[in-house]
Amino acid sequence: MTSGRRNRGNINSVLLGSLSLFCATAVLPQTARAGQGPTPDLPGVSKGKVEAYWIGPNVRVSKARIGERGATTVTWFNEDGTIKRQADVSSAEPGFVITITRRLPEALTRTRFAPDFVQRSAYRNVVQGVNKDWRIVLPNKTGPAGYITSTPDSRVFVHEFHPKQGQVALDIYAHGKRANTVGPFPQYGGEDVHLSDDGSAALLVWKDESKKTAQLVVLNPGGKVSFRVDCDLPVHSPIAAPRGTGALLRPNTGGTNQNTFLWYTREGKLRSQDISPNPYCIGWVPEIHKALFSTSGFDYRYRLIDWNAAKTLWDIPCPGDNGHALAISLTPRLVIFAVGELHQSGWIRAFYAVSVEDGSLVARWQAPYLRRISTEDRESFLWLGDRLFFITSDEVVEFSEEEIISKKNGWK
Repeated sequence: MTSGRRNRGNINSVLLGSLSLFCATAVLPQTARAGQGPTPDLPGVSKGKVEAYWIGPNVRVSKARIGERGATTVTWFNEDGTIKRQADVSSAEPGFVITITRRLPEALTRTRFAPDFVQRSAYRNVVQGVNKDWRIVLPNKTGPAGYITSTPDSRVFVHEFHPKQGQVALDIYAHGKRANTVGPFPQYGGEDVHLSDDGSAALLVWKDESKKTAQLVVLNPGGKVSFRVDCDLPVHSPIAAPRGTGALLRPNTGGTNQNTFLWYTREGKLRSQDISPNPYCIGWVPEIHKALFSTSGFDYRYRLIDWNAAKTLWDIPCPGDNGHALAISLTPRLVIFAVGELHQSGWIRAFYAVSVEDGSLVARWQAPYLRRISTEDRESFLWLGDRLFFITSDEVVEFSEEEIISKKNGWK
């Protein structure tokens, strides 16, 4: 699992056509001065710029800008380094990319004017998996614009749509094939579906059109409804547990409840716990009901909670001297922190592996040299099956839990 919730994008057939320019001109920002734009690296007027970075193992994004226009290309490589395929895209997310095609019926191509609804329906949003070889032509939906998301490993893709104002439904795809359609439900506030890294999902809806009772809908990784259960009002931000066996909710009342998490299963609300200050759910230990949270006050701390008992198992500061967590991954036995450590002459990259059991340090790895580290380096962990990768802008490496525990290859 990885920190953050980055794999999302809004679907609108008309607006998506303009995304290619936006994505192509999104270059790495420099530190801005007050009241001014980004500080340039070179004098003069920029006439062109390129950027390339890894988005997955053997998958590279390349952006080129000439003047005010540009293009974004994704390249998939074979294991021997040859090019497998390429696509020009309008948006690149961790688990999927979007291209836009425009297909008009032949009869309309000979028509001088076409109604607005025909012009809109002529566009097709084509989604391709980053880490799985699939391609989905999303159907045009009636009603307001929807929302799309996928797991980082591209196994599960969800198209949230609104058949009409005030309704929400989900098309769920597994390995590029539609596995199920869930809903429509009366939409609860502005809540969207939350997709966890294992493919489980959670959605808040109204139980019926009376809109008096909120319901939590939880789906398993196969896209089937695991359970529906009534929940207290008001609530927000559901987080599905592994295999769709439970979910966390937060009260939406503000005040002293803003740091409280509520644990629901098919039996209803079982437990709650305050996690202060400023809690954020990093992710779940694979297959079980233990979740890692960060808290931030004067410093960052990390807390592992067993939700079967609503019990804190351990609470530790961010590992490392002057450490800052760039990315975090959870394995069955380890929590791995990628950090940037500040030294007198610059930053140095380090990794710390702590025990899921008690939070104690298992092993540490440190780079042999200083380097520049910034938020634009795109550090992330990625699980593909039982293989764990660490991805930066310019390199992809594979981690081994056994290698870490046995302290080989530089781990100490």
